[in-house]
Amino acid sequence: MKKKLTDNLGMKIISLLLAIVFWLVVVTMEDPEQTKPLELPVTKINEELIRENDKTYEVIEGNTVTITVRARQSILKDLTAKDFEAVADFANLSFTGAVPIEITVLRNANQVTIERGANTMMRVSIEDLATVDKMVSTKAEGTVITGKALGSISVEPNMIRIEGAKTTIDRISSVYAVVNVSGISEDCSFVVEPVLYDSNGNKIDSTDITFSEDSLKVNVSLLDTKTVPVRWNIDVSPAEGYGIESSDYTPSEVDIAGSPEVLDAIDEIVLDDYSAEDISENQEAEVDLESIVKGLGAALARPDTDKTAKLAVKVEPYNRVGGTVAFDSVELTGKDDNYNYSIIGDTSISYTLYGLDADIETAERSKMKFSLDVTGLEPGTHTVNLQMTTSQEISLAAEVPVKIKIDSK
Repeated sequence: MKKKLTDNLGMKIISLLLAIVFWLVVVTMEDPEQTKPLELPVTKINEELIRENDKTYEVIEGNTVTITVRARQSILKDLTAKDFEAVADFANLSFTGAVPIEITVLRNANQVTIERGANTMMRVSIEDLATVDKMVSTKAEGTVITGKALGSISVEPNMIRIEGAKTTIDRISSVYAVVNVSGISEDCSFVVEPVLYDSNGNKIDSTDITFSEDSLKVNVSLLDTKTVPVRWNIDVSPAEGYGIESSDYTPSEVDIAGSPEVLDAIDEIVLDDYSAEDISENQEAEVDLESIVKGLGAALARPDTDKTAKLAVKVEPYNRVGGTVAFDSVELTGKDDNYNYSIIGDTSISYTLYGLDADIETAERSKMKFSLDVTGLEPGTHTVNLQMTTSQEISLAAEVPVKIKIDSK
């Protein structure tokens, strides 16, 4: 029996080794090792050791750490940042401001290798500790549903204490509770974190800041809305030789917000009449529309609505433009069929139009009607003034006398 076991021992050992190698090759091909990067949040411990001396710190880099891990594909595909723990222990803070980050594998530790990022440092700056009390303002982002408008917005608490590095505390200009009201249709409340801004409106990183209240409650109320016309009577008259080219105001209507009772009582927004006489220059005026709406117990419904009503009156001097009309094209009003009528001299009648450039330029000459009133005139020579009618606000600059001859047929 012993002889059988030892027969060809070398070949048996080689066969065993080949079988092991073959098994490893098959396993490797079926479930190969791979790598992937993961970003881990860094947990800080023993921070109170710094605060004991009225000092604090600000992280320069190292709030997160990126590692590369290696494992078989079957294990690697399920690995997430939650399977690792990254800890910066401030008990190990060096005089250069470096804190070693220790990374621990929480699952499948014996089958996972950290190839990169295992010896990362958190770098901090040590500063004086400072505190400040700040009022909390509110800011709404987004748009509520159609037919509603933002009413009152309040925050609880409306003042908080902020603690952190003095250089950061000194930069704080304002504190906001920011809520997104997109799509809301009724009164509601939000719980949000404080947001810090500097004097230039830039957001300040609050990672290393301590608040007396980490959560703020924001109460938002909604109002009904209504679109009403704006009426502004304009009574202006131009100086001699001038005309009113245009007069208008904006807005012609406005969206207002308020309680149902207030909105039911408002049918239009009436502004004080605007009057001016003998004007020869353009006129402009503004009225505080927001104050008028508030005086009625309502408010402007949209934050982007112009808070002022604007009026503009454009005044232009009258101009003179010459033209001609053929006598045959002139209507003879009141003519007698027993007479023949003819013009003495040139068969074309020259005239001068008087009015605003815009009216003269848009006037259609084909629609201008010229006439001579010959009612009751007997045969002979007569002088009759040319008359003109048109839809435009233009006129003849002066009388145009026309000499005509009347003969019996």
